[in-house]
Amino acid sequence: MKNLIIVFCLAACGGSKASSNPPANPAVASETGGDGQPEVDPTVPSWAPRTCIAYHRAVVQAIDCTAIEQGTRDTIKAKYETDSEGWKTTDATTAKIEEVKAYCETATASVRNDIGTNCVK
Repeated sequence: MKNLIIVFCLAACGGSKASSNPPANPAVASETGGDGQPEVDPTVPSWAPRTCIAYHRAVVQAIDCTAIEQGTRDTIKAKYETDSEGWKTTDATTAKIEEVKAYCETATASVRNDIGTNCVK
């Protein structure tokens, strides 16, 4: 009976269990693009705090902003890439997640400072 209900719901809802591909990081996928927001790095670890999503958005906004010097944009991008690579090799302990959360918050503020009022969406 349970299987019949599940099959009925899947058919009625227009989906199937086999075609459902959940994203690797639901917190990231739910925040990608839309409403004029930059796409979020799909390689951000699933444990990454929301502050790191904000950091990536600020970086994308900065590197797409031609009102900012190219050298500054390149520096911002390189720093994010280095940070991101570090997260991918980090053991996600509670303490480390808190440390990364605080770091991303500071890094976002730094990028926002570099952007100033240029290209703010």
